[in-house]
Amino acid sequence: MSSSPSYPFTNKRLEVEALTHKSYCYENPMSGHHNERLEFLGDSIVGFLVARYLYKRFPEYTEGQLSMLRAKLVCKQSLAGFAYRLGLNEKLRLGLGSASSRNNEKILEDAFEAYVGAIFMDSNSLDKVGNFVEELISPMVDKLISTSPTSMEDKLPAIPKPGPENLVLSPTLEHQDPIGKLQTWSLKKGFPIPHYREVRVTGNAHEPWFTIEVYINGSSAGTGEGRNKREAKKKAAIAAYDRLTTDPPPKSEHFQSHVPDVFTGPSN
Repeated sequence: MSSSPSYPFTNKRLEVEALTHKSYCYENPMSGHHNERLEFLGDSIVGFLVARYLYKRFPEYTEGQLSMLRAKLVCKQSLAGFAYRLGLNEKLRLGLGSASSRNNEKILEDAFEAYVGAIFMDSNSLDKVGNFVEELISPMVDKLISTSPTSMEDKLPAIPKPGPENLVLSPTLEHQDPIGKLQTWSLKKGFPIPHYREVRVTGNAHEPWFTIEVYINGSSAGTGEGRNKREAKKKAAIAAYDRLTTDPPPKSEHFQSHVPDVFTGPSN
């Protein structure tokens, strides 16, 4: 097994915050901040760094192929796996009521994103964070594009020579997260990658409630709500997938005419 990357924090408080679950703060009100703010930051950083790494490493890949690889790398199972590989599960500060959830995928996924966010805040260097993340994901990418026989449920099909244009999408969707599942379905059907739009935010600053709408081929396909954007986005993806697998939108100019302004760009 390859060694795991490490990062020496200068500001130890950032590391502690990244590894503090909100359940710990609820039980220990004077313990400082929990990791949700760093998770918010790390979520965007991880997505960007993975996209940048794939873009540079595979200049011959199409957008769809890059998207498929990215979806595999940033899904809940993968991010939780990275956290486990780093040993974050053993370092987490959890409340007594959540002590048995130390290896919970959602908690580990959030912890990994918060940890990446903390590294960025501590180093103030996207390149340093990039080196850390790339060292983690590179072995997984190698496996995903390898021709060695492995379970097709856990890897992308091998890319045939001479080029990647014949890459087919994995027929197995059950093990993908909702967003990746919807994206896989959309690409297989010849539709564009789904677009997500924040419709509204209600509630207050401490307990916001988000509504997200997802568009497929320019048509509204589903809506989701949640306590954060990620939860709302996943629920929108679930609603869209359930609807579209029974009533897929036709691929026509009619639906393109309904693309909201935010996606159509400025007019000439």
